[in-house]
Amino acid sequence: QHSSEEYLVVHWLKMKLLACVAYFLVAGPCNAFSTTSVGSESRYADLKDWLLSGTDDSFISPKLDIRPSTRGGLATGGYGAFAGEDIDEGEILLKIPVAKCVTLQDALEDLECGPSFANLLKKAGPGSDTVVIAGYLAKEYLLLKEFDRRISEGATADDDSEMRRLANIKFAAYLRTLPWGRGVNAQEHVLFWKDEDVDALLEGSLAYKDATETRATVKMATKVLNAIISPVIRKARAEEEPESKDEGFRFPWQQEPEPESSDEEILEGLEDAVRGAFVIMLSRSFAETVGENTQEDRLEPLLDMLQHSNAPNTECLVKGDGGSIVEVRACKVITSGDELFNRYKSEEDENMPYHKFFTRFGFVPGVVEPVADLIAARSTIFFPQRAEI
Repeated sequence: QHSSEEYLVVHWLKMKLLACVAYFLVAGPCNAFSTTSVGSESRYADLKDWLLSGTDDSFISPKLDIRPSTRGGLATGGYGAFAGEDIDEGEILLKIPVAKCVTLQDALEDLECGPSFANLLKKAGPGSDTVVIAGYLAKEYLLLKEFDRRISEGATADDDSEMRRLANIKFAAYLRTLPWGRGVNAQEHVLFWKDEDVDALLEGSLAYKDATETRATVKMATKVLNAIISPVIRKARAEEEPESKDEGFRFPWQQEPEPESSDEEILEGLEDAVRGAFVIMLSRSFAETVGENTQEDRLEPLLDMLQHSNAPNTECLVKGDGGSIVEVRACKVITSGDELFNRYKSEEDENMPYHKFFTRFGFVPGVVEPVADLIAARSTIFFPQRAEI
């Protein structure tokens, strides 16, 4: 009897220790309670103002509030949307025109990188939309950071043509609300983990293959996007271009070659920006059906503030020519103070088991327990059960 009790105590201590190690590996001692609590309310107010500006097609119900979410995540769950007053079934909550959404077309029409993005799309083929949109997001985010740096050093938006350009980044108000780093708005994702943490925590799990393949894709994409984006950012930073290899003689009528993936030094800050852009695309983009059978990946500001539920209280409809407006309605009566929920993917979808939910969206649906605890306990969500003999 004594040996059995001793075994249980030792086993319990080992599980608690493993859970602590997993927690600090996953969350990190500095990021465990990191959110965008400082200044978040003003950022979302700016986002609402921007969504309503310059168009009569946008609508935001005055009954919709943004405040800390009731759902889990890193520490607090970040922010979500709530009913500030009672909402009737069928009541319109949001109308978001495509002009306010980040789309592939925005990347392809970009004055600085559009032609190179189009060439990348042509060469890479189907499935490369996410890479192109992520590249566009990363570029605009780095330009926004350069604008903020100059402002902090005493510059003004009218100082010169470059500052006027930086002051008019189309999606600036939206970019400021997105989770570019780990823990921002409680965002967790395997793309934010270190390689050794992925191996230590996920090797042997159902999520390991997805996690390593996604991370490898992002690393390769960063090298490709470096050649496209870095000249634009270096110019904004007034940095000198690194010396390029001699490409030999070229006749005047010959076009300059498109940027290719290379082993050149990665632009400072680009790896973090591309990583953050991929997390944003994977966790927040919507695949909207436009036309008869065409799907288009979009980032839809404010709609992506709604947390996931398999029993949502809102529904989304794509309306207008070519899916020009996304309309969000209440699909049931919502009481004042209740959080608004959207369904990202059906939890019964065989193509999206819980471990894939985690590698795609960064959380396990319907589970409030920290992911670190699930991993430490070798939960069947992540680890297949051994067959009983």
